[in-house]
Amino acid sequence: MTVFALKLLAVLSMFVDHLGAEIFVHELWMRHFGRLAFPIYAFLISEGFRHTRNLRAYLSRLFVFAIVSEVPFDLYFSGYFPDFGHQNVYFTLFLGLFALYVIVESNSGFLKAVALVGICLIAQGFHTDYRYPGVLLIVCFYYLKEFELLKCLSAICINIRLFPAYVQATGCLALLPIYLYNGKKGPKWRFFFYAFYPLHLILLYGIKQCFLEGGVSS
Repeated sequence: MTVFALKLLAVLSMFVDHLGAEIFVHELWMRHFGRLAFPIYAFLISEGFRHTRNLRAYLSRLFVFAIVSEVPFDLYFSGYFPDFGHQNVYFTLFLGLFALYVIVESNSGFLKAVALVGICLIAQGFHTDYRYPGVLLIVCFYYLKEFELLKCLSAICINIRLFPAYVQATGCLALLPIYLYNGKKGPKWRFFFYAFYPLHLILLYGIKQCFLEGGVSS
């Protein structure tokens, strides 16, 4: 699978997951299918770090879209803005990418460990989506790229043991499309994939309001 194909699978999975989270809340299959999204995004962040020509621009894009996405994220999932109890996934992806930068640039093993712990604490303290396990998953995908068995075991442990929601165990299935990754990029729809996150939240918020206003029970 190309980067493009992985991104398409991730956005489809995410859309179905978010639809099931707030609108079709009794359709548990939607949440299970949605668990594929984050492991794929975490893997793509690790690959993006490996191949990017401009890390500063990459970090900036993630941070800008994190800020832009927070309003529709809060409105859809909480019903009001701001909600400081849960921040959108772009913040987690930003922190994971930043963690890789700090760790790789540091020459001290002690400083690498301190930096990783510090960034994980930030993710946990600010309640970013997937919190510190999300950051750890990104780091594991990067450092264990050449060790397939360890990479799979680490991803399975993080999905099953560290994420608080039992349904996240289904995220282990994302290792299959990740394993099929062929190293090729495919079509470049960069803006579409960045913009999809806030735009689909706006769309879902509108749908949710229609359901509520129309008295439709999910």
